[in-house]
Amino acid sequence: MTTDLPHVVEEPSFGIDRPPRFWGPRFGWPFAASAGVALVSAVMLLVNAFTPVEQVVTVRGIMASKEDFFNDEEVQDLLLKHHIRVEVTNRGSGEVAHEVLDQKTQHYDFAFPSGQPAADLITNERRRRRQYTRTIRLFTSPIVLATYREYAETLVGNDVADRQSGGPGGTLYYTLDMAEFIELGKRGKTWNDIGIGAYRNPRGVSITNGNRVLAHTSGVCRSNSGTTYLGLVAFVDNDHEPAQTEADVDRIAREIQPLITAIGMPESGLWQAYITPEGKSQGPIVVVYEHQFFAYQQSHRHRTGRTDTERVLLYPEQEFQTDPEYISLRPGAGERLGRLLLTDPQLRRRMMELGFRVFDDTDAAGTRRLFDLLVGRGVPRPEERTDYTRAELPELNLLQRLVDAVGRCSQ
Repeated sequence: MTTDLPHVVEEPSFGIDRPPRFWGPRFGWPFAASAGVALVSAVMLLVNAFTPVEQVVTVRGIMASKEDFFNDEEVQDLLLKHHIRVEVTNRGSGEVAHEVLDQKTQHYDFAFPSGQPAADLITNERRRRRQYTRTIRLFTSPIVLATYREYAETLVGNDVADRQSGGPGGTLYYTLDMAEFIELGKRGKTWNDIGIGAYRNPRGVSITNGNRVLAHTSGVCRSNSGTTYLGLVAFVDNDHEPAQTEADVDRIAREIQPLITAIGMPESGLWQAYITPEGKSQGPIVVVYEHQFFAYQQSHRHRTGRTDTERVLLYPEQEFQTDPEYISLRPGAGERLGRLLLTDPQLRRRMMELGFRVFDDTDAAGTRRLFDLLVGRGVPRPEERTDYTRAELPELNLLQRLVDAVGRCSQ
């Protein structure tokens, strides 16, 4: 008899998985990395919380035509790197002086008139009053006459101007005989009279212009360029001597008043009109600053690959530099900005890129480095001056009398 073995039914087994190792690849290392980043971030937040952050300081100024420097985006970016933002109120140079001296300067840290007469008026009077005043000379820009090639060539044909270099279709720069130019105005000569009709407009039609041969300014009562040009004309008309007496001023004013034609717009507006296609209708010759032309030609070449050979400059034989002065009106932010403008290499290079002649110890006139920069950017440079005759303004009170008489500023 066979005995069957009993059937054994096994208990079901339950497997219990071991929990993953905390530092294993599925969980631990990613967690550690995230925790490390969080820890570093927390530490940096704590460090920043206890580290003082230098705030951007707003420096407020009142100035004339050189506002284009502070309105330049690259200048603004460079200043922000030094935690400085500049806000500018625009006035004519004469208005800058009057507003400063009328003590309406509670909102201004600095003044920046475009020329020496207004700067002298501010600094002399403030020092007399024992008010805080610090001045810095940063750059200069001569007064020039901007015109169009056919008008410059018409003057050449009348022995009133000479080409500086290049042929009739090449040079951008001419030297103007101011005495002969003034004489054309005194004699009432028009552009038609002196041969502008020999040139044709883009449509092939002879140019006609029955207006007198004059330079147009933005107005002598409020603008430095207008006042400076008036002083230049007075200097040449008075046999290359500044007026010495009130009688001299009154006589000169009567003689030259018809030669000073103001368009009645600010200096910046006059320049902007000149570079538009309609510019010739505003006046074929306008009084501007050299730096405006240089900056324009650099920009034009950058945009188009060539210089604008239609627009050219007339340099008066008697050079007249305009020496704007940065005037700090109170210690603090205004003085700090002035020191930065004087010493920062990037800001000083930008001044040259905007066409200014920048003063330094190796180049007192500021011309050599500027002209080298122009050539390096494909813009022809004007010739070096061989005649260093400089026009002189009369004393400040006599200049103001001349301005009032010619501009009829009190009317």
